[in-house]
Formats: sequence, C-alpha cells, structure tokens
Amino acid sequence: MKAKLILIVILALMSNRSQADTIQTSLLHTVPEWMAEYHVPCVGIGLIEDGRIKWVKVFGNLQQGHPASSNTLFNIASQTKPVVAMLTLKLVQSGQWDLDEPLAHFWIDPDIANDPYLMKLTTRMVLSHQTGFPNWRSDNGLDKLHFNFEPGTRFSYSGEGYEYLRHALESKFHQSLDQLLDTILFKPAGMKDTHYWSEKLDTNRFAMWHNGQGNRYQTAVQTPVNAADDLITTIEDYCRFGTYVMNGAGLSDSLYADMVKPQVKVKTDYYRGLGWGLIKNLPNGEYALEHGGSDIGVRTMAVFLPKSKQGIVVMTNGDNGMFISDRIIKLALTYGTQVLETMNKAANSHERITIPDEIIKGYIGEYEQNNGKMMKVEQEGNGIKVSGDGIPTAVLYPESKNKFFLEGYDVQLEFPDSHSLIIYEGGKQIMKINKK
Repeated sequence: MKAKLILIVILALMSNRSQADTIQTSLLHTVPEWMAEYHVPCVGIGLIEDGRIKWVKVFGNLQQGHPASSNTLFNIASQTKPVVAMLTLKLVQSGQWDLDEPLAHFWIDPDIANDPYLMKLTTRMVLSHQTGFPNWRSDNGLDKLHFNFEPGTRFSYSGEGYEYLRHALESKFHQSLDQLLDTILFKPAGMKDTHYWSEKLDTNRFAMWHNGQGNRYQTAVQTPVNAADDLITTIEDYCRFGTYVMNGAGLSDSLYADMVKPQVKVKTDYYRGLGWGLIKNLPNGEYALEHGGSDIGVRTMAVFLPKSKQGIVVMTNGDNGMFISDRIIKLALTYGTQVLETMNKAANSHERITIPDEIIKGYIGEYEQNNGKMMKVEQEGNGIKVSGDGIPTAVLYPESKNKFFLEGYDVQLEFPDSHSLIIYEGGKQIMKINKK
C-alpha cells in the first residue's frame, strides 16, 4: 500500500513537471511571434509554482540590438503601488502605523488644508483607492489637488492618494520612501535589484520605452521617487516580492486577512483590497491578487494565487504590451483566463453596428491631453484606430454614431462633438481631451 502511494505521488509530480515544460515550450515559441505582431521589443516573464520561482525568461533586445538578459531592468509604473502598500502594512504590523488614523496628523497638502473631508482621509482609503482624489491633480487641467467625493464612499483609482501617503510616512519617520523600502521590505524579501532611479542605475540593462509602432520614446530615464509610479526592478525580484506576499510577508493572520478582504467593490467578483486588486470566486476556493502598470512605453502585470501559491509576472517596454501580457497570462496561469475576464468585463454590453464613413471621418485627427501628450484617431474600416503617447495602438468599433468600444476590454471612446473625445474605463469617464 505504501509503495502504491509513493508511485501515485511520483506520477503526479511527473505530470505537473510535464505540464510546466509544455507551457514553457509554448511560451518560447509564441512570445517572439506576439512581440513582432505588436511591435514590443522586450518582454519578461516569471512563473511561480508552490511558492517558489520556477522560471524566468526575458525575450528580445535592449539598446543597440543587445540581447536582453534575465536581469533586465524594467520601469514598472503603477506596480509600484503594491510594494509601497506592503511597506505600509509591515509598519502597521510593527505597531508604528495605523490604517485608520487621519493622515492629516502627519502631513497636510496646502491645496486641501481647509477642506471638510481632510480628517476623513486615512491610509485604508489610500490603499483601497477610496480617497476621493483624481488619479493625478493635473487631470483637471488646474494642477491643484481636490476631493471629487467624500473619502471612503466609493472606488476611484488614484496615484495622488499614494503620494499623499508617501509625504505622511516621510514626515513621521524622517526618512525618504526609498530608505524605508530598503530597510523594511526589500531586505527581508530578498529584493536586491529593486530601486528608484539613481546615478548608479545600470542603463545597459534598462528596457527603454517604445510606442505602439516599436519606436523608442525619447523619455528621460531619470524619474523621481514616487509612491505610485516609476519603481525599477527585474522579473526575478518582483517574483520574490510575490512569493514573499503569498507566504505571509511577516504579517499576522488578522492583518493579512484585512489585506485580502474586499474593501470596496469595483464590479462583479472584482474588488480592491489593501494595495491589490482582488478577484474572488475562482474555482476550488481560490482568489487572486493582481496589479498592473501602465505608463508611456510601459505595460506590466502580475497575478498571484495565494491558496495554491502560484503566480505570474509579465513586464514589457511597449505601449502594446498589454495585448501580449494578457495572452501570456491566459496561456501560463491557472485561472488566468477567468481572472482577466473578470477584470475586463464591461459594465454594459456592447453591440457592433455599422455607421456612415462620413461620420467617422468627422472624428479623425489629433487630440491633445492636458499634459501635452497626443492621441491620434484614424479610420480603420468601419471603425477607428487610436494611437499616441502612452496609448496602445488599437481598433475600436462603433456601438452608436458617436461611441466606440474596444473588444475584450472595458474601454470606450465617445465623441460628444466634432472637437473633443471622452475616454471611459469601467463605465466611468476618466478623461476628456480636445482636438488640436
């Protein structure tokens, strides 16, 4: 009987190893094809199994055609946020920080010093994106911070919230954010190749940014310390971070449970926890922690399954990288398809229709954002093709005479008149920009 059980275990292990080998072989074959299709020069992938890093591979070339190494450095944009969130939770664990204490006790932005909502702003609101702030204060064209709604009443993604938290942390502990991260998080997690930009950065290892046509942006590598953006790391280091989180990160059971508890609903089965997007109701009682990064020439994504200790990290240096990362996650991660379908499910159903070419031609042109970034709209059959600074090159199809949708994603464009367009994500308006 004992010998039979041993044989069953050995066969199961062999089956799992064979499946993993098949996935890796498939990735080795298909990823270069996807990179050519979407004009993305460099793609990094990390796979985690049983709470350990099992495979790291970086495809493509860096500067001057040099092959990308496994320790290629990527700017990970908003994937910075979960890292700062975990730093903050570790400070909570050690009794040095309180999730529900008003941040005004440590720092007050002059723009909201007299706002009645000031004392309602807490760390919990920041980490779950319930601050009431816009994503960035420049989004309103005034460059002044303000509350769009009362903190804690609903979800609205905000980088400003994380920057507010950074100021509060630095004020209390009299250390810069990068110093706090290095001492409290990076060293315990074994993250030796993660940092913000400095003069010491090995630019020969850095994956420079590229647009949707595969052309390099002339964007400066020098980026400031920011709690919401611009951390620089490797595939392996972010996998270390993921395994550290899935293995508890040194948090108590109660604090970890708070981290993965739905704090606010985004849509069906999709919530915000503390620092993470949270996908619930996966098969076998599983749930997922996720976070992506999106910036000019940057698209990254990580998904971790804490119960089965599986995970995937994908980093790219091109505006079209999201289309590649989604394909990789669907191929390589258990429940990857369900995770992405839950995240990308449209708030409303969309039906493709046909509209006159004359109407589409009225929308063609260049549109300028408040920050000076450009967006180009062209006709593509009976639809529109969009491209531009930090924008994936994609075709959207009409669902009405003035509204278009991106198939497979919860993104829509509306043209309220001939001089402007509105971008919607998750059924909510995120930006209105004018034709140049």
